[in-house]
Amino acid sequence: MNILLIIGFAMSCFLGFLVIGKKNKMPSDFFLLYIFIVYAITIGGTYIDEYNHENNYPLPQLVNVSWLFLLLHGPFFWFYVKYLTFENMKIRYVHTLHFLPFIIYFVFHYFNFVSLPAVEKIALINQHDTRLAPKIGVFILGLSTVGYNFVVIDLIKKHRKNIKNKFSSLEKIDLNWLQTFAYASLVIFSLKTLLFNLNNHLQFTNDHILSQISFSFSTVYVFYIGYFGIRQGRIFVDYHAVEAEHPFSPKKQNKPKTIEKKDYSQIISKLTGLMEQELPYLDPEFNLAKLSKLIKVKPEMLSEVLNSSLNQNFFDFVNKYRIEDFKIKCLDKENKHFSVMGIAYECGFNSKAAFYRAFNKFEGISPTTYISKVS
Repeated sequence: MNILLIIGFAMSCFLGFLVIGKKNKMPSDFFLLYIFIVYAITIGGTYIDEYNHENNYPLPQLVNVSWLFLLLHGPFFWFYVKYLTFENMKIRYVHTLHFLPFIIYFVFHYFNFVSLPAVEKIALINQHDTRLAPKIGVFILGLSTVGYNFVVIDLIKKHRKNIKNKFSSLEKIDLNWLQTFAYASLVIFSLKTLLFNLNNHLQFTNDHILSQISFSFSTVYVFYIGYFGIRQGRIFVDYHAVEAEHPFSPKKQNKPKTIEKKDYSQIISKLTGLMEQELPYLDPEFNLAKLSKLIKVKPEMLSEVLNSSLNQNFFDFVNKYRIEDFKIKCLDKENKHFSVMGIAYECGFNSKAAFYRAFNKFEGISPTTYISKVS
């Protein structure tokens, strides 16, 4: 187990240096770096605890301290996801409250354990510390890590819904990897919390064994978030809201519903005309802001029109045109030399997975089945 702890510590440090050396760092990258620092401290600290335990505590001043830094993991994880999913995220004074549990319990733990003489600390550890303080610490840690995972999962769900109102291609920005990571993290942390809390009451095993197993899993955890996190690019970098003065732009004053409907019909008419004549959906990176600029209507108004009048988000609206275009082109004899995906790319899709998902959604069958059927 100790070799896994060494690997986890080394990997946390290595990934942290990769983030530091990354060009054009985003604010989210700094919080990714802080996550690696937290895990370097906690995994490295667990190794030191095991070293102390196996060698009669040559470093008693470092024993049973590093696990506290896991109280920082939840806040840093939340900030990381928040900066990825919000266009104009800014840190405010209220956000410092996220670090209050760590500060309070660190002070509490210092006076109740860290400041004790080495002999007393070693005795407490060897006798399986049965005081209330460590039990409260384990409970708070579990509540924090599990709670933050629930909050992060909710943030990602909202983000995935939000980007469908702004982008026509979701690959690399849907944070599917991060959602999988958050769910896995929720399960693992829940099990770890349950085991540690049960062990505090039933004492069915040694805390050192639980710590070794727990932080060995952290090695996989660090590798996963490091591999995908460092590769994750900006989500809203190419999305620029266009503030356009136009008769179709929403006004501050309230309007009767009949006028709103009339305005919506004019926007819809102009919108469908643009899509059918200029074919902007052929651009794989086409987004709501680009469409807003083309028809000189504010993005907020366009999104409202699509959702309330056409009952579609931007993603479905654009990909429906792409599918219809594919259905025409795949029957054109001039395109016989193209593969199915070759035609799909010509229609604006930029990945096989996105194309097949969209086609199945709108047509209920796969593209190849459709071609065979109509041919």
